[in-house]
Order: sequence, then structure tokens, then C-alpha cells
Amino acid sequence: MLLAATVLSSFIFMEFIAWSNHKYVMHGFLWVVHRDHHENLTKNISKKLERNDAFFVVYATPAIILIISGLSSGSPYLVATGAGFTLYGIANFLVHDVLYHRRFNLFKGEVKNPYLKAAIRAHDAHHKPESKSDFNVFGLLIFPARFLKE
Repeated sequence: MLLAATVLSSFIFMEFIAWSNHKYVMHGFLWVVHRDHHENLTKNISKKLERNDAFFVVYATPAIILIISGLSSGSPYLVATGAGFTLYGIANFLVHDVLYHRRFNLFKGEVKNPYLKAAIRAHDAHHKPESKSDFNVFGLLIFPARFLKE
């Protein structure tokens, strides 16, 4: 039970890490790497690889280190933490790249789930802001409740 709680809390923790990195790193000093992600979307060419995709390697590295360290030291909690980080990465890829940006041609249908529709609306607000508060939506899985009501 404690291992499952470790996986879940690590998953949730990663949303806050991703939010702060998106706001302060990707839209800050590493904007030069993230910028093509926003530019390609406005040009409708987000199907190709982008410099922004390098962030997946950055995010995967701690998970890999935790899992390998946990396996070699016999610590199931390090493995569970790495698993939570990895599951977040998979969720991020599926929601952001597959559902929202429709990259890699993995999903072609209409999104019907109300939560996923809200996540898409929130990410739309970030990429196509109608106000300064819209552009400040940096989370992917946790976002302002107003997007659930639209």
C-alpha cells in the first residue's frame, strides 16, 4: 500500500515540477529551446520533431536514475518514485503530444471525456491566449476549474 502511495505521490509531484519548469525554465532562460513548440503550432507543423522534445530526455533522466538506483540498492521506494515519474511522463506524452497536438498520428478520434476536453481547453488557452491569465496556464493535468465548466 505504501509503495502504491509512493507511485501516486511521485506522479502528482511531477505535475508541480512540470508546471514550475514550464513557467520558469521553458518560458524563461530556456525559451530558445521551447519557442519552436509554440511557433510550430501557429504554423500548424507540430507533427515533426522539435527542439522542445529534448525536455523529454531531461525529465526521463531522474526517473531512470531512481529506478536503476533502486534496483541496484534493493530500495523499492526509489523504484516506486521512478515509476511515478515515468507514469507522469507517459501521461504527459499521451495528453500533450498525442491528444492535444495530434503528433505521431496515434489518435485521430474526437475526445469525449470531460476531463480530457477540459485539459485540451486549458492547453488551448496557453497556446492561443485570449488574455494574460490564459497564457499563464502552465499545468497539463491540473488546471483552473473554469476549463471544466466551459
